[in-house]
Amino acid sequence: MKLLIYVQKLSARAQYIFGLICQDLLGLDISITEQKEEFSLYEGAKFSYAQEPIGNELFIQSNGLLSETGISEKQTDFITFNGMPAFFGTSDKRSVFSFDCFAAAFYLVSRYEEYLPFKQDEYGRYPVIESTASKGGFLRIPLVNIWTEMFRKELLKKYPDLQFVERKFKFVPTIDIDHAFAYRHRNIFRTIGGIGHTILRRRWKQLGVRIKVLLGFARDPYDTYDYIHQVHKERHLKALFFILFAQSSRHDNNVSLANRVFRELLKSLDRRATVGIHPSLGSNKRFSRLESEVSGLSDALGHKISISRQHFLKVSFPKTYQNLINVGIKHDYSMGYASEPGFKASIADPFKFYNLINETETALTIHPITLMDVTMRDYYRLDASTGVEFSKSLIDEVKAVKGEFVSLWHNESFSESGRWKSWRQVYEEILSYATRK
Repeated sequence: MKLLIYVQKLSARAQYIFGLICQDLLGLDISITEQKEEFSLYEGAKFSYAQEPIGNELFIQSNGLLSETGISEKQTDFITFNGMPAFFGTSDKRSVFSFDCFAAAFYLVSRYEEYLPFKQDEYGRYPVIESTASKGGFLRIPLVNIWTEMFRKELLKKYPDLQFVERKFKFVPTIDIDHAFAYRHRNIFRTIGGIGHTILRRRWKQLGVRIKVLLGFARDPYDTYDYIHQVHKERHLKALFFILFAQSSRHDNNVSLANRVFRELLKSLDRRATVGIHPSLGSNKRFSRLESEVSGLSDALGHKISISRQHFLKVSFPKTYQNLINVGIKHDYSMGYASEPGFKASIADPFKFYNLINETETALTIHPITLMDVTMRDYYRLDASTGVEFSKSLIDEVKAVKGEFVSLWHNESFSESGRWKSWRQVYEEILSYATRK
């Protein structure tokens, strides 16, 4: 059965958000019309999205955002609807929702607020404390999914024969490689500098490990790749690896791109998993640098790459995503905050990037990340025991809406050394919990 939607003005924004909620999340076949007569004569499932209803159909009052073009400050006064946070409240009592759920979902998923002026953090990122989700207290809730389920129930009340897609929870493990090796395969100047730095700080144990690694008597602590492959293989999972493939700079300092062992490692990862680019922080300012990094990694692997995650999760709207599209990236995994877990776009599902400047839906699919190792260990100062329970609560949120949980870890987090002692066990318990039937 097709779902017919009436709108007063058929816009790119309306087509985008109805497509996301009704088609992608609910699995419905939809058609949108501006014609009142066509809508009135239609005898199947339908609802109107306008200032007022046409008849006695299912009706949701519009606040006008989806009919607009351009970007302006919006009031997001929070209300509670069915026990959940909401905003963009409406006044018509005939509306099944007391807020415009489609406009609110569009505002959150498009990252509308990041197009407005804001004070950047030290890396040029949007600060979490400025976000609507943080101010509304729903950063750890996949609110768009929850609103979608509320809408599904209203449709079923009116049209009990409607058939919806059967959703399934999905866990996606992803690994960033900022430093392929801790001590090996560094140039002589960086090696000497590292040794001197360790001595000045009197880190004698670390110095001992470094010397043993350099002399070939111990494995490099960041060389955790066999373990990573094995732990995923045991659970029938395939990880995604994002490689920092950039010229060395202050914030981008992987091993030399010309290093033979590094390139052999890349080919080994590519054979056993899926490899993507981890664009450098500097590539946000220079498109030519992004082009060079993507083409360089593609040449090293012998095929084009199509997935990415920004170093430091640095995204500038819409420039970063548009640049990725221009170099052939199809899927990006940068949607998240470094300092906070949860749902930056308030959704636990992949979605297409909508460019608010051009008012167009693009072909780039964004996969929101839910939890990062560094968030737990460095920002929240959690130890290994509390990290497990912290992770489970977020997995439960995504399982409840049968969404996609994307975890972000680093190869060094499995080193079992320094601040990452015992975190292998944390990761294994997370995997077991997430893949439990």
